[in-house]
Formats: sequence, structure tokens, C-alpha cells
Amino acid sequence: MRLFVSLPLPPEVQEHLALAVRSVSELDPVPGPRGGRPALRWVPEEQRHITLAFYGEVPDGAVEDLSDDLAGAAAAFPPLRLQLRGAGVFSRQTLWVGVHEEARSDGGRWLWDEATGEGQSGRLVELMAACEDVGARYASFERRDRRRAHVTLARARNRRSDDGELSRRAQALSVYTGPPWTATHARLQVSYLGAGKGGTPLHEAVADLAFGTR
Repeated sequence: MRLFVSLPLPPEVQEHLALAVRSVSELDPVPGPRGGRPALRWVPEEQRHITLAFYGEVPDGAVEDLSDDLAGAAAAFPPLRLQLRGAGVFSRQTLWVGVHEEARSDGGRWLWDEATGEGQSGRLVELMAACEDVGARYASFERRDRRRAHVTLARARNRRSDDGELSRRAQALSVYTGPPWTATHARLQVSYLGAGKGGTPLHEAVADLAFGTR
């Protein structure tokens, strides 16, 4: 099974983000080569989430043990107060909106260094690392040196460098601020490639992983 761990977005957060995405997805649609498909492939609203760890293929027989171990890891973390805010582009290929984690000292902070973009800090990133540690017992996958919590919104259809379509949308969403929410659980999900709308992956829940109460 092709598995990953995510933080689901509450309906009110999804709806608020959807309005913002709709406003930029309709900006000067540009067709692909020779008048074909649009240059960008937008992630369907119901599939938007914050990825904590991506494992790839995990043997079916290991899924129950993986779920149990992840549940134990999640229980060591308190609920997280989060907010979607700002946007950017990864590798000139992927449009994303950022994740803000509330800090007790000053009411909120960015999880990454805005000047250099060199990784992140905070409980959310510690949770991402813990999920990778658990998954490494069951699957072989590329672990990230730098963790940047985000929600993927769109990808370029071709693998050439961004011709401006992604960066224009990122600039438009740079001032985006969504409603805050409290994340009470993570979710182990299975991804079926090509089974979703328009050939996108289809994601289904395998297990919810509750956070602790401290």
C-alpha cells in the first residue's frame, strides 16, 4: 500500500482556502502547448492536506503495526493550534500555502526562517520527524533534511521551469490568511495513483491518530 501521514483540514478551513484558490485559479488561464490542457494541475479541494510524512509502498501485513506505532507517537504530542498563511513555489514546479503554528510567547510565529527558508522549528516539525522515525521501521523512503509544513495547491503539468504561472499565483496568495484551528489528530492514509478526478491520486483514510492532552 502507498501510505502517508497527514493533518486533515477542517471543513471551515477548506472552504476558506477554496475561495482564495478559486480567485487565483481563474487568473488568465493559460492553455498548454498547441492549445491543449491548462498549464497547471490543481489539487482537488477534498485532497488538500498537510503532509507529515510520505512512506511510499508499505507491505499490507505491516499496516496494522505501523498504525499502532504511529498512534503511540501521536499521543506524545498535544493538540496543535494552526493557521494557513502565505504562499510560495517549490522547485519552480509546485504551488503551496504555508502553515503557521501558534506560539505561547507572542501569539504566533512562522515555522521557517523567512529570510533563508532553511527549514522549520516547532512542535509541528517535531511531529513530522517523529512520523518519519516510525515509518522508517516499515518502509524505505527518502527522509527530508529540511521540513516545511505546507498544503500543496497546484503543480505545473510539464517538468520545465515555471514560466510565471505558479509564481504569479504565489504572489497573489502571499497575503492569504486563513482561519485558525486546533488540530486534534493526524491521519494515516492510502494513496491510489490515477484513481481520482482527472487522473489525480485518490486518498482514503486508514486510521486516525489522536494527539494527547498535555
